[in-house]
Amino acid sequence: MARIKLQNYFLAAGVVFLSVFTGILYNVIATEEETHDHDVISWLDVVRVILSITTLCLAVMCFHISYIRASKNHTLSSILLLYILSRMVKLFSILIWRQFDARAKDPRRAQEDCLKSLLKRNANTAYGKRNNFSNIKCLEDLRKLHPLTTYDHYEQYIERMVNGEKNVLLCEKVSRFGITSGTTGKGKLIPVSRKRYTSLLAILILLQDGIGKKYGYQSPLQKGFALYVNPTITTTPGGQIIGPMHLYTDGTKLLANATGNVPWEAMSLSTEYEAYYLNLLFNLCDSNIGIWIGPFSSQIHKAMSCVEIQWKQFVHDIKTGTIDEDLQIPIEVREACEKALSPDPERAEELRREFEQGFDGIVRRIWPHMKCVFGIDTAQFNEKLNEKYAKGIAIVSGTYLSTEGDLGVNLWADEDKYALIPNATIYEFIPEENINEAEPKTLFLDEVKIGEAYEMVVTTKCGFYRYRFGDVIKVVDFYYNLPVIKFMYRSGQLLNLRAEKVTELTVDEAVHHMVNHMKGAKLASWTSAENTLLAGTKEVEYEEGSQFYLIFVELEEEEENSNHQLNDEHRQKFDEALQERNNYYTDYRKAGTISIPHVYLVKPGTFKELQDYIIANSTASFNQFKIPRKLKTAGTLKLMLDSRVL
Repeated sequence: MARIKLQNYFLAAGVVFLSVFTGILYNVIATEEETHDHDVISWLDVVRVILSITTLCLAVMCFHISYIRASKNHTLSSILLLYILSRMVKLFSILIWRQFDARAKDPRRAQEDCLKSLLKRNANTAYGKRNNFSNIKCLEDLRKLHPLTTYDHYEQYIERMVNGEKNVLLCEKVSRFGITSGTTGKGKLIPVSRKRYTSLLAILILLQDGIGKKYGYQSPLQKGFALYVNPTITTTPGGQIIGPMHLYTDGTKLLANATGNVPWEAMSLSTEYEAYYLNLLFNLCDSNIGIWIGPFSSQIHKAMSCVEIQWKQFVHDIKTGTIDEDLQIPIEVREACEKALSPDPERAEELRREFEQGFDGIVRRIWPHMKCVFGIDTAQFNEKLNEKYAKGIAIVSGTYLSTEGDLGVNLWADEDKYALIPNATIYEFIPEENINEAEPKTLFLDEVKIGEAYEMVVTTKCGFYRYRFGDVIKVVDFYYNLPVIKFMYRSGQLLNLRAEKVTELTVDEAVHHMVNHMKGAKLASWTSAENTLLAGTKEVEYEEGSQFYLIFVELEEEEENSNHQLNDEHRQKFDEALQERNNYYTDYRKAGTISIPHVYLVKPGTFKELQDYIIANSTASFNQFKIPRKLKTAGTLKLMLDSRVL
């Protein structure tokens, strides 16, 4: 393993510290022999012992730094910061695991403690006084005395907080406002305090340790690859930031420089292609990347598609230490990036050889020391990555998070299942069959059963109580006595013309079933809509009284796909697949009250246009964006209709 230049300096420093330690130790022994008085300990002896221990520790640290695997783009400060942070994380992980396991063995008690702390802290807020927090002593009281809520319940309080009023929902200072993606509706503002970050840090430490146990721990000096496009942010009248949770600010600059390869100036880019290009360029230079963070698998797939198309330009830029002159970036960003990019003909040649061999398993070949890829899978992109780019490397969906709160952590790092976090969020569960009731009964986390599906209701540190945010989960296991869950669907993503409740997963399976009957075709993406939305598009297909689904399918842009057309047989396959998976849908189809779905192919690149349209017309950012599986606005539906292959 080749050392980077700075590691040689640490090797020399280790020798110096070891020499100093030896000298101090020799002096202590010589002084002891001269005095012959073993009962008297002077302050000078204490100083010598402290110095000897300190120099020995520094020598060990320097020797360790000098021989472990290190990313290429390090400075002295980044090496020291990353090394110290990694050692602290390793130390704290022992304590965090111990605490987590104790709570998992008695999760009901952990939930009661969490609730008491939350209510005590916020009892004197405007919301706490209005809702008589002083009368709520336990989880059962919360269930009896506080109503189930949705975001509308909190809007007036959040508006007051945005205008600068304090002690409204939270007693502590609000550090910023998170904003939900808004891909299926208006983005919601969520107050965020520093206590949220403490909880999130513990979750990430658990996740990192779980990945290390499963796939091996990365070196303390291996950097990570985090895809990032700078989102649009606004501020409140008081100057607080309003933006997505995944956001780099000036306060994170030092940490970002220590843990990543991309120059800080490039983090300001808000256009997807340019940001991806520079993210990829600087991380391609580093063969010792330890982990790749998406955050979504779809974004990782898109990034690798960019490499496959533009690999010759990447190799040229790395070889010459220049940046593609056609890249549309501000001059100050270009200058800063070219200053940080040194010519590396050797790495360029390594990459050229690998790219010329093809792109199957390319992630493992160009980053041979990467432990895993971290990507939340929302559209079966993990499967696509495993089929091609990421063959032979684990893809981990590590956390179950939302802007509203921290919901689960993947302790196993190999399946998309999550243990709940009983000290961070208070959970209630509505049985799936009762979701549409006006006042459904809820269950606590010690009352749920394996194999059952529930809508999750949460009380969180952002000031939301018994909050229904729409996620439906299934309990698949227990970790000690703590439920382990899998995400199923969002209640708002259902196709539901007549209470048939066709889920996203059902439609996804039916789409794949249909595409599998189209010889040589590969699915790129899909979305859907209910025909009632056609009323806002002036489409002649809309008729009062008729009810059907619209399904839009894009195939991967390959030569063999160019002549593919959907016919009635394909549409029949789709319809049959839905009927096999949903009995209510079958009944309505037989009765003729729901017609056969209208399934369309759309032109290549349509879903990129949909992404651009939604980001331009909502609060969504590139880092948050997920393809909506159900269209809810006339504008998005019109875009898809205009892109049909007829």
